[in-house]
This record gives sequence, structure tokens and C-alpha cells, in this order.
Amino acid sequence: MRVAIVVPRYGPDVLGGAETQARGFAEEAARREWAVEVWTTCARSHYTWENIYPEGSEEDQGLTIRRFPVTRRDVGRQAELGIRLAHQGHLPLDDQYAWLESNAHSAPLYEYVSRHAAEFDVVIALPYATPLVHYAAWAAPECVVVWPCLHDEPYAYMEPTRLLLESAWGVMFLSPEERDLAVRRLGLLPRHLGVVGGGVVLTSPKVGLPRLEKPPGDLLYVGRLEGGKNLSLLYGYVQRYTDGGGNVRLVVLGQGPLEPPHHPAFEYRGFVSEAEKMLACASALALCQPSLNESFSLTVMESWLAARPVLVHGDCAVTRGHVRRSKGGLWFRTYDEFAGAIEWFQANSALAARMGENGRRYVSVNYSWDTVVTRFERLIRYWRGENG
Repeated sequence: MRVAIVVPRYGPDVLGGAETQARGFAEEAARREWAVEVWTTCARSHYTWENIYPEGSEEDQGLTIRRFPVTRRDVGRQAELGIRLAHQGHLPLDDQYAWLESNAHSAPLYEYVSRHAAEFDVVIALPYATPLVHYAAWAAPECVVVWPCLHDEPYAYMEPTRLLLESAWGVMFLSPEERDLAVRRLGLLPRHLGVVGGGVVLTSPKVGLPRLEKPPGDLLYVGRLEGGKNLSLLYGYVQRYTDGGGNVRLVVLGQGPLEPPHHPAFEYRGFVSEAEKMLACASALALCQPSLNESFSLTVMESWLAARPVLVHGDCAVTRGHVRRSKGGLWFRTYDEFAGAIEWFQANSALAARMGENGRRYVSVNYSWDTVVTRFERLIRYWRGENG
């Protein structure tokens, strides 16, 4: 199979769930000896969109990476519209298209998609909330499958999003809850749709996990440090809990503008290596994912691969669905439920460990890259009528 993947940023030092999914998919497809190309920009940061990587093509992990420069961006207009959208929850129709227009764009990338998409069996484009992906998909809609990483957020309710997801050849989802958001809540009618799941790099049950010198004790957060991840709520709950006499510390791994407060309840480690992240997961009381807007949540899967339970927000359908199916953790909606969950984990170490093992089995069965890419191949063949 010949597959091209359009993703705005790409590389081992690029943070982001969609970017990690794109990279994992590309590398697994290349291992199958598919012809795989990644079409991306020269940018590393989604804050600045500065062209950092050299323009041109390179070979990596058995696939071809083609990088194109970001050629325009209206920073002031983008910021203005982003602030209004955050405060109002919606934009008038003209401003929805202005939001698309003002963001980072790469004219050479769009031209390349238009000229070469038909040479591939399928072109995958992700994520939907980056306007560059809209423009790239519209360059060859008959060839494109959008992997939207859809969240219940203002961008999802815009007219450009509806047009993108209903005009592309197909849409594939990371979870049943993401599909239900698109079809039931937003009323979208994609030409083809299916759930493939997200992929993670598996480890054997105990291979590579560190030997712990003490029982797991810290609450852990891993990911981008942004307001959209509901971190202010998590920081506030942890500080309130410890100021009230509770015994817990939140270890924070990641980068972004919303670093934790300078307070004894927090330990900020910033960006760490994969080995350090695995050690932090394995030694955590639980990983807390407070976000309300997730389409998959790779960090939840990584905690389960380290055989530790998770604590998620009950108003996020995707992470709550994972916890229900796996029996791998707890969820909270209020401060009292949050505090009670911490104390339950602390008082029930054996049951908490069993939750972690439940989660590890759930990930191993459902979300290896081999499983995800196999689902993808079957889905494409089904859409083409090749399965009878």
C-alpha cells in the first residue's frame, strides 16, 4: 500500500498527541514495507510556527519525510480570533473563515498535495483543529482520509469543520466516543467513517519497568501544560488538598505556558526522556488526566503500560469510556470526588495495582500499532468494496 500522511509538525522532539499518532502510524506502516511519505512543515513549535527544520526531503525509519516552509501567518488576527473564541465559545461565520485564513499556512505543501496525492492509495490528514490541515485536505479531497482527533470544543462546531469532515473521502476515529461526538452530537455525515483506535508502542508486561525502591506515592501529570488540558483545576485541587492536610505530591512532566505553582505540593520536571517518563509512570500512585477534551489520550495508555491506574475527569467521555471498558482507574467531577479517589488509591494499594494491570491488558489487546494499522487496512479495503 502507498500511504502519505499530512501532519503540520513531525519529529521525535515534537510534542502533541496527533503528532505522536502520525509518527507511530508512519513507522509501523514502513515496517510493513508499505511505501510511506510524511508531508509536513519546517516548524517545530505550534506556538511560533518558526521554520526550524531544513526544507526538503529526508529518509528516516524506512520512510520519506518531505518538509515545506510555513509561508504566511497573521499573528495578530489569529490571536484576536483565538481570544474571542475562547471567551465567547463561537465565532460568526465570516470570522470562522478568517480564523482559518489567519493561521499558519504552507503554500508549497498545498501545491505538493494537489500534484501528488493521486499517486498514493490514501492520504491521511490530521488533526482537524489546525487550519493547515483543512487547506491540505481541500487540495485533494477525493484522496484524503481525515484522522481528526476531534474534541467537544468550539472548533468542532464551526462550518469549516463540517465541510472538511463531510467532503473528505473518509474519516477515521480514535475512539467510539469521538465517533459519537461527530455523528450524534454534531450531526456530521461523513462519506465513509470508522473507528481504528490510537496506537502505542508496547512493552512486555514487566520488561523495561524499573524496580521500585518504595511503594508508588506521587500523583502524576504528563502532557502539554496548557489551559485546554484543564490544568488550572488540577493545580487548584492538589493545592487545596495539601493545604487541608492531605498527603500527596503532584509530579508534572511536560512543557507549555501553564507551569505548576511554586508550592511544596508540586514538583515540576519539564520535558524528560522516554525512560524517565516510564519511571515516573511506574512509580506514581496514579496518573491524573483532568482534560475535558480528549479524543484518545496517549498519556493514559502510557500509564497503563507501566501497570499503574489512572484518574480522569468524569465529564470527558473518551477517557471515562476507556476507564469503564478497562476497569483501569477512577474518575471525578468534584473536589470531594478527587480527594476521595486519592485516598482510595492510598488505602487500597493491591486493588490499585490490579487496576493498573487491567489497563495494561486493555492497551495490549486493543492499541498496539500492529492492531491499529491492521484495522486501518481492513477499513480502507472495506470502503473500496474489496472485502465483498
